[in-house]
Amino acid sequence: MSRVRTTIWTTVFSSTALVTAGLSADTTQSEIRRLQQELDQLKANLTQDAPTHTPSNHVQWPVFAVFGKVSVDAIYDDKNAGLNDLLIPSTIPSGDTHQQNFELHGKNSQLGLRIGEGSGPHAVFAVDLFGSIDGYDLRVRDFYFESGALRAGYGYTALLDGPAWPLTLDSQGPNSAIFARQTGVRWQGERLTLALEDPNPEVYDPDNLSSASGRRPDIIAAWNQPYGKGHVRAAAVNREIGVEFADGEQQFANATGGVLSATLAVTDSLTLLASGSYGEAMAHYYNDLSGFGDSGMDGYVFAVDGLQPLLARGGYLGGQWQWRPDWTLALVGGEITLEKDRELPGDAMRRSRYGTLSLIHQHDDSLSYGAELAYGMRDNQAGDRSEAPRVQLNLTYRFEHTHSRDH
Repeated sequence: MSRVRTTIWTTVFSSTALVTAGLSADTTQSEIRRLQQELDQLKANLTQDAPTHTPSNHVQWPVFAVFGKVSVDAIYDDKNAGLNDLLIPSTIPSGDTHQQNFELHGKNSQLGLRIGEGSGPHAVFAVDLFGSIDGYDLRVRDFYFESGALRAGYGYTALLDGPAWPLTLDSQGPNSAIFARQTGVRWQGERLTLALEDPNPEVYDPDNLSSASGRRPDIIAAWNQPYGKGHVRAAAVNREIGVEFADGEQQFANATGGVLSATLAVTDSLTLLASGSYGEAMAHYYNDLSGFGDSGMDGYVFAVDGLQPLLARGGYLGGQWQWRPDWTLALVGGEITLEKDRELPGDAMRRSRYGTLSLIHQHDDSLSYGAELAYGMRDNQAGDRSEAPRVQLNLTYRFEHTHSRDH
């Protein structure tokens, strides 16, 4: 075969091989692209069909927060103040009782649990150690569920104005502050609050022939009006107090009261806080009378007129001066006055006064400590007066741990 023919055949063979290889390459690339598209589609299907729940072998805890504080108080009394752990003027015994006493306790330590997001539906349970006067027993402070504007459970009354609560180291706070813990249901909007609460009347019967009773809840309405340097809050309560005698007979009396409270930022470092209240059967809502001392002063069972609600008025004025970023000086004065009646027992409370001067250092976000001078006074219906000065030191450490679903 000649060299020319060999060259021709070689060229034909080479051209055929190159074309075949090119076609094979195009086919392979097409196959790769097709397989990649099928793989992408398979991944998309798997993503769409994937279960949204956590696998059964992994427990997903709800959002919750553990919060509280460890608090230690050192208290010195030069006279008998009634209670050693709290300054409650209504419990001060009559007479000039010189009785020195030193108390060191941690009853104001608290522990709480919040389940759910604070901005969404959540439940709160909190306790402290004031369940016993003589020992350390748990006392429920809060136990409620809240969702949006609705709240139901056990906690502070809707009459309370939290932002107007003055600063004290004394765990009880001002005698005339409107404060009671009870079961209730409330709706709290941006300005308006409406609530129904356990009536829990506290009535004094000198002959002990009856027991307090209620047949409808207390009705509370409050309006909060903020302004540039503080707020004003007006609230009213209508309640029905009653007694039941041994023979089953019942007596009831209607009563209405009102509360006006406010805060005012005079300067960037000075804030004033105030509250005033007036009405019948208000004793149950006063911090100094609800469950302590003369706790039966909502009404009185008179021999002739039967059950009658008692008139009460009270108020406090407080100031807080943050003269340095970590130092605050606070001053509070309060008074409660109950109606005077010759038929009331001579040793029943007529008036109580409360005052504190506090210096508090906020060491950091968690730790604070300070000192306080306090004064309590009680006048009886018969005119007897008793007083109790007090010195108190406090150290408090606050904590909060939040567990979210991202942990």
